[in-house]
Amino acid sequence: MKTKQELKQYFENGDIPKQEEFWEWQESYWHKDEKIPSDKLAYDFSQKADLVNGVVPASQLPSYVDDVLEFDSLSNLPQQGESGKIYITKDSNKIYRWTGARYIDITQGELGTLQSVTDRGNETTKSIKVQGISYGGSSSLNNIMIGQETNDMTSQANYTISIGKDTNPLGNDHVVIGHNSFVTDNGSQGNTVVGNFSMQNGLYSNENTVLGYSAFGSAKGASRNTVLGAFAGYGGGDNKYQNILIGSRAGINLGPDSSNNVIIGSNSDFGDTQLLDSLYIHNVSARGPVEFSQALISGNFVNKYINIDGKFSITPNKIPAADTSFTKNIVARPDGTFGWEDKAGSEYIPLAGTAPTKPVTGDIVIKDINNNSFTRLSKGSVFCSDNAKNGTLVGYSSVTFLEQFAGPVAEISKGGIITAEPTYVITCGGAEVRGLSGASDYTYNVKDLDYIQKKYADKQHSYTKEEVKTGGLWIDNKPIYRKTVVFTQIPDEGIIRIDKIFEDMEMIVSNLMFTEWYDMKADFSGNQLRGEAFISLQKEYVQFQLKNNPNYNYSAINSFTLTLEYTKKNDLPVV
Repeated sequence: MKTKQELKQYFENGDIPKQEEFWEWQESYWHKDEKIPSDKLAYDFSQKADLVNGVVPASQLPSYVDDVLEFDSLSNLPQQGESGKIYITKDSNKIYRWTGARYIDITQGELGTLQSVTDRGNETTKSIKVQGISYGGSSSLNNIMIGQETNDMTSQANYTISIGKDTNPLGNDHVVIGHNSFVTDNGSQGNTVVGNFSMQNGLYSNENTVLGYSAFGSAKGASRNTVLGAFAGYGGGDNKYQNILIGSRAGINLGPDSSNNVIIGSNSDFGDTQLLDSLYIHNVSARGPVEFSQALISGNFVNKYINIDGKFSITPNKIPAADTSFTKNIVARPDGTFGWEDKAGSEYIPLAGTAPTKPVTGDIVIKDINNNSFTRLSKGSVFCSDNAKNGTLVGYSSVTFLEQFAGPVAEISKGGIITAEPTYVITCGGAEVRGLSGASDYTYNVKDLDYIQKKYADKQHSYTKEEVKTGGLWIDNKPIYRKTVVFTQIPDEGIIRIDKIFEDMEMIVSNLMFTEWYDMKADFSGNQLRGEAFISLQKEYVQFQLKNNPNYNYSAINSFTLTLEYTKKNDLPVV
């Protein structure tokens, strides 16, 4: 028989093969209809497994399945199994394998059951049914569905949990539990619904919480409502917003666009009336329309009022005892509206007095216990009198002293004290009587006819190193000032500059001088000493001159005291 290389030479480019060469090429291969003799195969058939009654003997099985163990029942299997072994129970004719933690059934007839799939830890991307109930969802959309047949919800309901037959929420972030509940659209979001037949028309709704049988049946366009109770919120108009409805059939037939209401109580049927910002607390035993104003408690959140249609009481021992911090009285209008007023505004006179808006319109007369004197409080005055009508009348601008037959005998007003007598005596009691005294220093304000204080009188006769006003005026009506200066160091030339000490001085009204000059054995007042020494005064300086000694050193003078009374340039005349 030709080799493969030899056969190829028959069919090189340009060759014309013969019949014998074609036959030789075909004889080199086995036809599919021919049986190949075993001696022509390069295979060791001593290594193959044999079939004995259709079964491979255990001696010819691989080592990892070399044991098939039989037991009477599942309960007879070893508590701790071994991997690589097959366990057969005779009573059920089932086959088990040890997973490392438990036995699992691998009998061929049950490979497709839910239990066997679950035991193997497998999962499916399709919905499954258990006793006719569909279980499904989408991990990519994060939703869970129980009881709903496969529909487009899986592609439109994100982050949604739906439990119940014919429950078909679309949109996002919903939780729905109940048969035939919650009809929404793809734009709805964040609703929580629990109850059969609840929120059946929830198109365009968002963030509602509904709990109860057939609750909130008309919820189209509704947002942020909280509804609790069978048939609560049933019927009515669309676009309800931020209402709280609690109770069986609470808040049914609310009108369109009703918002921000709190309704508590059963059988409150508002007959398509729109409510806004309202509080309604009432319980009705029979169904039918209700009047908002007939609720036990009603109110409005915007106007901030509350009405109680019934008796109102408080347990007495729960009310604190009133003290002075209680300053208001509760009053009411004929229509039952409560208000409060200051205690002073009541019809009686409170201890704290009356308010300006609630004055006493008549006289108030206070008598003493013996009826010997009285005090009358009248409009614009207070009259205190003895039984002879001698007394004091206090008005809005004066205090008048009255006598029975003489009439007014004295009056005190903001203008002064006027008496019918030629004198007016002021006296004080006590061990150290001082008489009239001022509350502050009036020295610089004293006029010609004023009584003066001791301090003013002392000042007129006192001297100080500080510049003070004397209280007097010069002939040009400018104030007169006084100041005293003591010099203990006299310049050698005997000239003392005073223009910086008496600044702005215009006119020297008077001067007093006193000199201690022990070298001359003298201490004297005035401006000359025995015709030997002279002191001249000008506005700018003081000059000493010793008549017979032009070269005298005047620093030998021990001290020189000068007191001047003067006027100032920049002062204006006193009018």
